[in-house]
Amino acid sequence: MKKIKFSLVIFLCATHLTIAQNTKDDIKVHKVWISLVNSSNIIKGNLYAVDENAVKIIDNKSFDLSNLQIISPSQIEKIKIRRKGKVGNGVWIGSLIGLGVGIFSGLVSPDDSDKWFGFSPGEKAIINSIFITPIGAGVGALIGLNKEVITINGDVESYKRQLDLLKSYSLMPNLKE
Repeated sequence: MKKIKFSLVIFLCATHLTIAQNTKDDIKVHKVWISLVNSSNIIKGNLYAVDENAVKIIDNKSFDLSNLQIISPSQIEKIKIRRKGKVGNGVWIGSLIGLGVGIFSGLVSPDDSDKWFGFSPGEKAIINSIFITPIGAGVGALIGLNKEVITINGDVESYKRQLDLLKSYSLMPNLKE
């Protein structure tokens, strides 16, 4: 019996150690749209790293460092940032909330199935869910589309004031070069 208890304790400790390891899911990727001061071009990509001299962006599709774009703070007008996958999460959360509201509103409504065109609470729950779930998904998508805007206007001092915030969004927040 003591061996089983000891083995169980060892197993639980080992499981805890494997959960604590860094996985790909722990990395939060942020998409950026950078407007340049003297151009109408918008540079799109994933925020790789930020330092006092430049913003470094990698391609959206591949995280290949050979496609690294380096942009000087004096060239940046605005930086728009959104976490990758935020729209999809908004759709899922909005859909689930819409589904819950539809089911709840149907179940708490009175039973009028004895009328000519009446429905039972269960039927109302299904009908309400069918109509309210897409509305919730749409609202969630709209909320997920929101981007944080950081205005630089080519001012290096303004960029340096926002540097800690930008570092918190980058893939490599403590990159030293």
